[in-house]
Amino acid sequence: MEITWLEDLIELDATRNFSIAAAARHITQPAFSRRIKALENWIGTQLIDRSTYPVRLTPAGEVVLENARTMSQDMYRLRDECRELYSPSADTLSISALHSIALSIYPSYARKLQESIGPFTTRMNATDYYDCIESLTLGRSELAICYSHILGPQYLNSGQFETLTLMQDPLVLVAKPQIADRMGQALGQPTEGETLPLVAYSPACFLGKMQEILTKHYLANRVVFHTVFESSMSETLKRMILLGQGIGWLPKSVIADELKQNTLQILTESSAVLELDVVLVRKPVTGSALMQKIWDIAADGPDFGATIS
Repeated sequence: MEITWLEDLIELDATRNFSIAAAARHITQPAFSRRIKALENWIGTQLIDRSTYPVRLTPAGEVVLENARTMSQDMYRLRDECRELYSPSADTLSISALHSIALSIYPSYARKLQESIGPFTTRMNATDYYDCIESLTLGRSELAICYSHILGPQYLNSGQFETLTLMQDPLVLVAKPQIADRMGQALGQPTEGETLPLVAYSPACFLGKMQEILTKHYLANRVVFHTVFESSMSETLKRMILLGQGIGWLPKSVIADELKQNTLQILTESSAVLELDVVLVRKPVTGSALMQKIWDIAADGPDFGATIS
C-alpha cells in the first residue's frame, strides 16, 4: 500500500469526479483509476460507488477516508520530524515558487520574514506553476508561492491545499518607450489588416493562460496580435521587449525597476489588466515549526504590501 493511494482517495472525496481528481493529482484518469482500484484490492473491498453521479464513497470507503486523513498527516509529521533531526540546520525552509516570483517578489518577502522571526535558510525550487503544485503534493516542498486568478487553473481550490493571499500583482501590457505611442494608438484605434507584434508566453504555462484571456479581450475589439517570440519565463520576455522586439504582458513586480528608469512603459491601465493574486500554498498537514511560523504570519496579515503600484 502506498501513501499516494490514500491521498488519491482524499482528492476523489473532495471532487467526486475521477477526471477532476486525476487532473488535480497530475496523472491521467486511467492511471488514477488504477491507483484507486489498487487501494480497493489492498483493502479487500469496494470503496467507491461508481454507479452514481457524482461518484460517492461506500461505507467502507468512508471508514478508510477518515483514517487516510489521519495516516497522511501522521506520515508527513514523521517525515518532517526526521528531517529536522538530521538536517544540517533546523531553520531551513523548502519552498517552490514560479520563476518570476522567485526573482522579483520572494527576496523582499524573505527579508521581511527574517525581520519578524529571525534568520533562516531557504531551499528554493524556482519552477513553473504545475511543478510547484507537484512539489507540494509529493512533499518535496513545504510551501509554494504561486499566482492565482479566478479565471485560471483551479488546482489550488481542489481541497488538497490551503492558500493565503500575500498581495496582488497586476499583469500589464508593456513596450519599449520608443514604440509605446505607436502601439498604444494601434490598440485604441485598430487599423484593418494590421497585427501587433506580441512577445508571448507559452500557451501551456499559467501566465500563458492569462495572456490568452487578455488577447481575446482585445480581439473582441478588433485588435489582432502575431507572436514574434515565445517563452514560459517572464525574465526572457522582458529582455526581448526591452530590445524592442514587440509588446507583451508582464507582472508589474517583474518590471518595477524598468518602470522607474523609464526603459519600459505600460501601454494601458484599462480593463485589459488582470490583477493576479500572489498566494502562499501548503498541504493541510502539520509541517516544520519554521513553516508554521511563516504561515501564521501570513494568516495574521503580513505587512508586505497588498498591491504592487
